[in-house]
Formats: sequence, C-alpha cells, structure tokens
Amino acid sequence: MGTKPIPIAAAKRIAKEYGYDQVVIVARKVDPDGNEHVTTFGVDSAHCQVAARIGTALKHHLMGWPSELFQTDLLVHGVGRDAFSDQTINLYCDGAVSDEQLRAVHNFLKPRI
Repeated sequence: MGTKPIPIAAAKRIAKEYGYDQVVIVARKVDPDGNEHVTTFGVDSAHCQVAARIGTALKHHLMGWPSELFQTDLLVHGVGRDAFSDQTINLYCDGAVSDEQLRAVHNFLKPRI
C-alpha cells in the first residue's frame, strides 16, 4: 500500500482528544519507494505558527530536507490543475514568485536519483 499525506484534520483530532495546543506528526515510509511527511496543527494562529516552525526544524535539521526550502517567505495558498494539460499543476502564491523561489520549488519537487 502506498503512502498518502496525513491531513491536518487528523492532527486536529489528536489535539482535541488529548488536550494539546500544538501537534506535530512526523511519518516515514522506510523502503526503496518510501517518503517522509510532516503535518502540523495549532489551536489558533500563534500556536499554528509555532507548530509550523517545529515542523520546519524537524524537516531541515533532523530529516535533512534541502535548506533552500526554508529560506523563502513564499506562501502557497493553493494548488490547482491546468485546464489544458493533465501534466501541469498551478501553485497559487501570496505574491510574485522570484526566480530563486521557483528554483527552490523545482529542487524540492524534482526526482531524487
């Protein structure tokens, strides 16, 4: 069975059921096709920001994700399909995307060989 992202709703359920303000879930599939996933949740804006910083620290320092992913203030608001190509996706960001930010997204998404 393949992996799939853990939804924020799952972290929210854990926070509510166990009484926590912040939840950070780290999941790993350890095999040749494995991957890593981090989901964060906070009960309000301040707690969301702290949980997100914890998630980022884990991804960068512990899991070794590329540092350029965390050196940008790019905020993705959504992802959508392209109307003309089933091989194209659109990222909706909070502002203009610099060449450096575009390269960081590309480096994160490119196949790891």
